[in-house]
Amino acid sequence: MTVEHFFRSPGLPESWRSALVNTVATRVSPDVRDIRTEFCFNVQLKEGQREDETDILRWLLAETFQPESFGRGSFLQPSEGQIFEVGPRLSFSTAWSTNAVSVCHACGLDSVMRIERSRRFQLISPTPLTPEQQQAFLALVHDRMTERPYETPLQSFEHGAEPAPVQTIPVLERGRAALEELNEAMGLAFDDWDLDFYTGLFREKIGRNPTTVECFDVAQSNSEH
Repeated sequence: MTVEHFFRSPGLPESWRSALVNTVATRVSPDVRDIRTEFCFNVQLKEGQREDETDILRWLLAETFQPESFGRGSFLQPSEGQIFEVGPRLSFSTAWSTNAVSVCHACGLDSVMRIERSRRFQLISPTPLTPEQQQAFLALVHDRMTERPYETPLQSFEHGAEPAPVQTIPVLERGRAALEELNEAMGLAFDDWDLDFYTGLFREKIGRNPTTVECFDVAQSNSEH
């Protein structure tokens, strides 16, 4: 099985891109003058696909009114600025991928096994970002809970990750501070209300410490409201 790459530019609407430029200049580096964007479609294919399947796949992924903005090669030139790529964590297929694969199969593309869409950003600046600035920029453009930076283009969806052991969070002993640390470490996106509510829930009503699995589950439930 192979992973093919298709690119479509731009990756953000102009209003979003312009707002991101201003945010990055304010919060990351004032030297950043512009940001270019594109999507990368990472497509996992079975061996031995039909010759016509690539043409159908290109037709599905390309914007019909802007065919010149879609191709097999990136629209970002490394010599013109630093490039950063972020996309889904590989340990699960996204809902977007599930729907995209279903559409492909309905169009007769039986060789398509998985499609994940990543976002690529090129920062135009006279000075490269420092490692600290790079981390600050990446924090702005991806969700740590479900996404991660890609240091190199994906060649496989194999992730090699081993599940972390379930841990107990000492809310009974340490109170809200224990949840605050977990919230920061796992990127659960708990706000002040959430932290107070779940601290009270486990200390006063349930009367036991939560596990990391339970905290992750309630964080996901919050995001689905």
